[in-house]
Amino acid sequence: MERIGYYPAPDVEFRVKVRRWWDVLFTTIGLSVACRTGNTEFDRTFYLVADQAPLCRTLKACGTTQEAMLRIYRECEANGLRFRQLRIRCERVWVEVVAQRRRSRSRLSAPLKAFVPLLRELSEAMESEIPETARGQKDPLAWKAVLIVSISSAMLITGFLFLHQRIFWPLPGPIRASEMVSLSISTGIVVFALLAAVTIAWLGRTSRTHLVLIELALAGLIGAAMTSYGLLRDVNMSFDRSSALGHPVEVRDKTAERGRGYTLHYLKLSGWDGPQEKRGIRVDRWLYHSVRAGDRLLLEEYPGRLGVPWIRLDTDRSKIAQSP
Repeated sequence: MERIGYYPAPDVEFRVKVRRWWDVLFTTIGLSVACRTGNTEFDRTFYLVADQAPLCRTLKACGTTQEAMLRIYRECEANGLRFRQLRIRCERVWVEVVAQRRRSRSRLSAPLKAFVPLLRELSEAMESEIPETARGQKDPLAWKAVLIVSISSAMLITGFLFLHQRIFWPLPGPIRASEMVSLSISTGIVVFALLAAVTIAWLGRTSRTHLVLIELALAGLIGAAMTSYGLLRDVNMSFDRSSALGHPVEVRDKTAERGRGYTLHYLKLSGWDGPQEKRGIRVDRWLYHSVRAGDRLLLEEYPGRLGVPWIRLDTDRSKIAQSP
């Protein structure tokens, strides 16, 4: 992504993005409210993310400003660039474009220079058309949207951290991961529904309501499900006070599956009739390298606090000898 900016610009704050079908859908059903200018070409091309009523009313009469924005969009199409967004904030105006996949940076330098005079023309047009009464107004809902999106992103990052832990330290863990996955998906859907309800109640019918909801669906729902998996997995084991059912097992074979940047380790065990993958039970690197084929281990099976059975492997020989 490339960003080209110009300074100075009027003290206004709004964002212009390409109008998509989901923008039309959510404004049609009434969940979001679009700031329409009455210019057919402009309204079909752009979607204004602005919730300051005086500014929206002003933009309807800013024909030169609208035409300057359209010229920037046409310049993107003429140079094979994808228009991402145009932003006016902190008395600066900038456009963000995305180059074609195989276009080199050296070939981009000439087209990008063409945006500077266009941005200057846009700044001058806004300076002459936007009255003082519509300036200096900050978007009252921007911080709310940022807060909700931050929660969504935090859940996604936390979910990836839990997933990273699951890859490198698979045991102790549930016998059937599918049971924990179904439980975590249900919990993630509930968390997403609560956040969506908070978003609709907090933001109301605005130009960015559906954009926040879409981000919640793409990142928040996945993050909530992955985070729920990690938390429920830990709760299921940490709060399980049941007695373990011990199974003396023998290591029949060891398998290491190498991929790009990772290695998965498996032990094929005999003496336990529980479910095993074709390659065996996945274990961490330390346990894999500390045992050999023919070694005996103690597999401890627990019912789980949440009703999801889980296991752990113990190399303590004294416990193995005492087990039946």
